[in-house]
Amino acid sequence: MEKPSFAIIGAGKVGDALATSLCQCGYRLTGVASRSPASAAMLAERFAVPWSVNPVEIAQQAKVVFITTSDRYIGDVAGQIAQNGGWYEEQYVYHASGALPADTLAAAKRQGAFIGALHPLQSFACIKNKTGCLSGVYFAVDGDHAAVNLAKTMVRDMGGDSFLVPPDQRVLYHAAACIASNYLVVLVHNAVSLLQQLGLSAEEATTALLPLLQGTVDNLVNKGTPKALTGPIVRGDANTVAAHLQALARQDNNSEKLYRQLGLHTLLLVQQIGSLEIAQLETMGEMLGDKCWREI
Repeated sequence: MEKPSFAIIGAGKVGDALATSLCQCGYRLTGVASRSPASAAMLAERFAVPWSVNPVEIAQQAKVVFITTSDRYIGDVAGQIAQNGGWYEEQYVYHASGALPADTLAAAKRQGAFIGALHPLQSFACIKNKTGCLSGVYFAVDGDHAAVNLAKTMVRDMGGDSFLVPPDQRVLYHAAACIASNYLVVLVHNAVSLLQQLGLSAEEATTALLPLLQGTVDNLVNKGTPKALTGPIVRGDANTVAAHLQALARQDNNSEKLYRQLGLHTLLLVQQIGSLEIAQLETMGEMLGDKCWREI
């Protein structure tokens, strides 16, 4: 089957990644639209295609359209294009939001288009222009049967994999992604701040932590959770945990609170592993500040 043409509306990091990956595997980009003339022109010029600040002009030229704007604009963009007759029968329209369902594009569906949600489970902070940046990435898909089928084909062509996330579960899915990615950065920032108190620069501290982080990721790949867990709590080393709490209390009250909360959740994983006796778990729970830790 001939690969359909596609257009990008929203020339940010996700739009850039989709354009790059799809073009690399034989799909033809027909145009780029963005509220920012500079970002639209920059992406379009890389592929020698037209660009516009008017999404209607770009949407009409492609069989497949990706709306990769911020979530709050997706419905408005779809509606704006619909008001100007920009959608057509059996066109495919996708958004790339993780939290929103496919029916955010209902305005396109009313004009006969197939609609879908296609969210790459990937962080895009510094991924622009990267070759093969979506290879190996999982995508959460949702939408009309035809849109889901085409989405799966495009993902497979890009070297990724896909799974269905029902409309009523997309917010939960996105929350999981937020915990795994966004909050990891917060945790590392907290660790970097503590190491800076030892005299390391932020860059030195981050560099020093990277092998540890990579080792943890490797453990997750090889063992999964909860078996990838290491550290004093899984070993039942109450003295070290107590020393940690004392040190953190002298430095940063917020870090101590974070350590206690994460420690209590760590106990739940340790209980699944079965490496500690119940008495040890209870002692550790009380030390971390919750006598009823099993009710978390």
